[in-house]
Amino acid sequence: MDVATALPLQVAPSAVPMDLRLDHQFSLPVAEPALREQQLQQELLALKQKQQIQRQILIAEFQRQHEQLSRQHEAQLHEHIKQQQEMLAMKHQQELLEHQRKLERHRQEQELEKQHREQKLQQLKNKEKGKESAVASTEVKMKLQEFVLNKKKALAHRNLNH
Repeated sequence: MDVATALPLQVAPSAVPMDLRLDHQFSLPVAEPALREQQLQQELLALKQKQQIQRQILIAEFQRQHEQLSRQHEAQLHEHIKQQQEMLAMKHQQELLEHQRKLERHRQEQELEKQHREQKLQQLKNKEKGKESAVASTEVKMKLQEFVLNKKKALAHRNLNH
């Protein structure tokens, strides 16, 4: 409902403030009842006019405060939305930085693993041929000696038969 259309008349600004007190009495002494009745009717009309003016002033003040509160509320909403967007942007930036750090760590780990593999490969290439690369257990050594001895015997036996 539009408050302006609900008002029967507009409040005209005046240079002299209007007396809106309800306790104001007319100062004319009235002797005749007909004159007294007319005076009471005038007082009643004046009170109704004062009441109407007070109602219009109240409605205008209410409307002014309502508009002011609406503007304040809208400004607060805009500020809240702005803060939420800034926080969201900061969160997104932090997530992006964390993702980049993880990618960089992963790349460094891959690079380190590659370097270790290349070092081991280079070590294997550079290893002296005569050096043992591992220490064999006693059982393995005995089996190897037995195998070599059997081969030598078989070779010697073939050489004797020819």
